[in-house]
Amino acid sequence: MRKSTLTIVAVVGILIATLLIWQLTKTFTSAEPLSENEAGEIVEKMYNGKIGEIKLQGDLYKITFELNTGIYKIFVHRETGEVTNLSRIPQKNQSKELTEETLREIIKKQKSGEIKRIEKKEEQDQLFYYVTVQSAEKESTYKLHGATGEIVDVVTKETPTDSPVTPPTTKVRITEEEAKEIALQHSSGVIEEIELEEVNGQLYYFVDVENEQDEEEGTVQIHAISGEVISIVWDD
Repeated sequence: MRKSTLTIVAVVGILIATLLIWQLTKTFTSAEPLSENEAGEIVEKMYNGKIGEIKLQGDLYKITFELNTGIYKIFVHRETGEVTNLSRIPQKNQSKELTEETLREIIKKQKSGEIKRIEKKEEQDQLFYYVTVQSAEKESTYKLHGATGEIVDVVTKETPTDSPVTPPTTKVRITEEEAKEIALQHSSGVIEEIELEEVNGQLYYFVDVENEQDEEEGTVQIHAISGEVISIVWDD
């Protein structure tokens, strides 16, 4: 009787052990691999970045994501969810610097004299070129945007001369409409106001232009006789 009882206990023990092994095996083998979305969610929660491309390479998901500091790549194991190999992706500078030849072509269109020097400066993480031009009457320094070549400012100094200055009244003054056209050729926007003023014996048009897209206001100073743009000043 005792032997029979021991046999029953042994059989029950074997069954319980078998059941436990089967349950454990089912638990490990039934775990499904991570999907692309699940792998992306893991990275997004860890770094709070904007998920980009997700590619499966073997057992690893290669995931790119963007932060304020740049674009990164990382790998997530599709079986274990382990996150490894975080690295920053180098970004090529998309905007090429202007060549000296290009700068000379831009300034040549202004017909303002001979280029004396070209300087390159960085201001608030932006590149600008300062091109100084000398003529018989004045020296002008053009400030150009380093990526677009747009003239954003002009500063002019009169050059002393021994020859008498012809009074501007002896020449025909350009009209307000002509001054407006000249201003819009050098700055995009809408004409708000135009005034004719005398400065140091010379007549100038001051044309106020509003750039609706950038919400900026600027003033274009134009010589009332020659039609030459003297300066462009933008207010932030």
